[in-house]
Amino acid sequence: MGKQTAHHSSETAFVRPKTAQQAVFEALRHEITTGERSPGSVIVQDAVAEKFNVSRIPIREALKRLEAEEYVSYAPHMGYRVTKLTVDELAEVFHLRDVLEAELIRDAMPKVTGEDITQMREAMAEMDEAAKDADLIALGVANRRFHELTFARSSMERTKRIVAQLWNTADAYRPLYAELMDMSKVNTEHVLITEAMAERDTDRVIALNHEHRKRSIDHIREALAE
Repeated sequence: MGKQTAHHSSETAFVRPKTAQQAVFEALRHEITTGERSPGSVIVQDAVAEKFNVSRIPIREALKRLEAEEYVSYAPHMGYRVTKLTVDELAEVFHLRDVLEAELIRDAMPKVTGEDITQMREAMAEMDEAAKDADLIALGVANRRFHELTFARSSMERTKRIVAQLWNTADAYRPLYAELMDMSKVNTEHVLITEAMAERDTDRVIALNHEHRKRSIDHIREALAE
């Protein structure tokens, strides 16, 4: 029995090196979510291959994965582009998130722990630091983590995957409206959501989440109008 245990621990300690496909996937996703590649921009595979000094095979695989996660879209004879949505399509994405996250929050709430609340506060602190450094990427990551913690305890895994895809679809637009966000207002709303979570007030968390998201849609409409 002792030998089996030792063998198991050595297996779990093993860390697989990053593949070329994974490296390209992460690099392209980073460029999309930071606005370096804007919505609708064409992704030229030869140029990507030259930039990252890899063959086209890992690029094709990375692009298929990005397509599955809705960061990019493919059209015959046109190739891959960063997913571009109209204002109405973006509003639909945010509306779907609103509806589905409400269900996830209802399912998660009875299982929420004190540790979840602590992690939400930590995510808020990370957002504060990122805002001071004007680091939009870190800000976006911490913001997403904060919101995912409101429903992390839900057992509705399929719904969580759909919500993750909806987040991905809108990620490319975050740099466009980030400057319009009033961070002090965002922080206040996050504090209120956290307090409602700590009190296990499901309806209040959902209502606050709804108002919070509605403001994001208003910002998107304003940014795209410009």
